[in-house]
Amino acid sequence: MGNYLQFSVGILGNAASILLYGAPIITFRRVIKKGSTEDFSGFPYAIALLNCLLYTWYGSPLTSNGLENVLVLIVNVVGIILELLFVIIYLKFAPRQSKLAMGTILLGVMMVFASIATVCQLALHDHKTRKTLVGTSGMIVTVIMYASPLSIIKLVIRTKSAEFMPIHLSLFAFINSGLWMTYFLLQKDLILACPNIVGLPLGISQIVLYCMYRKRPIHEEQKVLDRLDPEIGLKEIPSSDETISNYQDNVEMRTKVREDKPRSG
Repeated sequence: MGNYLQFSVGILGNAASILLYGAPIITFRRVIKKGSTEDFSGFPYAIALLNCLLYTWYGSPLTSNGLENVLVLIVNVVGIILELLFVIIYLKFAPRQSKLAMGTILLGVMMVFASIATVCQLALHDHKTRKTLVGTSGMIVTVIMYASPLSIIKLVIRTKSAEFMPIHLSLFAFINSGLWMTYFLLQKDLILACPNIVGLPLGISQIVLYCMYRKRPIHEEQKVLDRLDPEIGLKEIPSSDETISNYQDNVEMRTKVREDKPRSG
């Protein structure tokens, strides 16, 4: 019964993980449509890639004993494919400065993974110590991954808008951490259970923050457009040289001209 329950939770955890890794599809549809990454951060996708690399190594027979962690192996191989796709799209549409920053982060990701894998294979010769090294490294990265959407928390609080805080990532991270915490506690693997215990409150805090600011748009220009009389038919958005106040003055002036214009008939 215990093994059946553990396996069932593991399957649900795999499904939740795939939803978590695939959640940025929504974000990147917007990126492709707009042709810009806007204010979205690429850090969550780089750290998620490192997380998948480490847990793929953890679940492989090179680290674990046989196929004892085959569920961990399978879902993280899928995660690697998805995260690589997201990183490529981000690099294509990001501005030059963001591309350089993302490239630096990716270089660090590959160096960290290569170092851990090399030490694991050359210096450690039994599964237990390999699992301890890779699992501890994965634990640290998982905590960072669950907290990575908080990298834009300053922007959210400053602008009082959650426009660029991807709620789907936070929600799926919360569900994912809950299921994998249960799975690894049933397996009595405290090393992998710990980051998911941390992930639960982090996921909750991000969801609460999103609910607080989700209805507040970040762009003041859009607020101006929302107040326009639809009969005027003005569609342009203020340029960078035109302040919101000047734009409102122009709107009022054009409205007055329209009202003063003699009506035919």
